[in-house]
Amino acid sequence: MATDSVPGSSQRLDKDTRETLVKVVRHAVLLTWSVVVIFPFYWLASMSLKPPGEANALPPDWIFLPTVYNYIQLVQQSEFVTAFANSLLMVSASVVLVLLIGVPAAYVLSRYDIPMERDVLVWILSSRMLPPIAVVLPFFIIFRELNLFDTRIGMVLMYVSINLSLVVWVMKAFFDGIPETLEEAARVDGATRFQGFRKVVLPAAKPGIFSVAIISFIFAWIELLFGLVLTSFKAVPVTLFVYSFIGSRSIEWGMLAAASTAMILPVVVFLIAVNKYLAAGLSFGVVIKE
Repeated sequence: MATDSVPGSSQRLDKDTRETLVKVVRHAVLLTWSVVVIFPFYWLASMSLKPPGEANALPPDWIFLPTVYNYIQLVQQSEFVTAFANSLLMVSASVVLVLLIGVPAAYVLSRYDIPMERDVLVWILSSRMLPPIAVVLPFFIIFRELNLFDTRIGMVLMYVSINLSLVVWVMKAFFDGIPETLEEAARVDGATRFQGFRKVVLPAAKPGIFSVAIISFIFAWIELLFGLVLTSFKAVPVTLFVYSFIGSRSIEWGMLAAASTAMILPVVVFLIAVNKYLAAGLSFGVVIKE
C-alpha cells in the first residue's frame, strides 16, 4: 500500500511545482512589463525634480537632491497658468458636450431603424479617416469666417468634432449589447421611452460612458496641431505652451519635464476617479443579448 502511494505523491508534487513555476514566470513577466511601462514616467518626474544644471547631465545622475525649483518657475509664469486653465476648461466642456450629443445619437442608431444606417455610420467614421493636417486649413478658413479663431468656444467645437465619431461608434456597441427587454419591462411598468433610456439604459451603459469620456479627454488634452493653427493668444492650450520649451538652439529639459508632468496629472486624477468603471468599459460593450 505504501509503495502504491509514492507515484501519486510524486505526480502531485510535480504538478504543484509546475503550477508554482508558471505563477512565478507570469508574475516576473508582469513585473518586468510594469517596470518598462512605468520607467518613462519615473524618468520624466525625476528630471522635473532635478536642478537646472543636472536635468540634461550625461550620464544621468541617479542619486540627487530633489528640488521643486522647476515647478516654482513654471507656476510663476502666468502664461502657463492661463494655458493650463484654458485646456482644463475647454477639454472638460468638450467631453460633456460630446457625450450629450454622441450618447443619444448612438442610442438612436442602436434602437431605431434608420434609413441607410450603415452609410450613416460610415459617414460618421469618415470624420476620423483623414489625417489632421489634411483638414486643419479648411477649419482655419471656417473659423476665421465665423469669428471662432482663437476662441475657447471654437476649440471646444474642434475637440467635439475630433471625438464625436469615437463616442458614437463605441456607445452604439454598448447599446447593442444591452437587451431591449429591460426597456420593455420599464415601459410595462409605465415608464416612457425617455424614462427607460434615462433610468434603465444609461445606468447599464455607465462603464462605456466613462470609458469614452476618458478617451475623449485624453485625445483632446494632448492635441497640438489644431491648437497651433487655430489659436494665437486667448485660447492657447497647455500643449502649445509645453512645446514652447523646445527652442531652435536649446531645450529647457527641466522646465519641459515639469510642464509635461503637470500635464499628466489631470489625466491621472480622472483615471483614478473612474477606475472602477474601466475594467467593464474597456470591453467595449461586448455583452451577449438574451
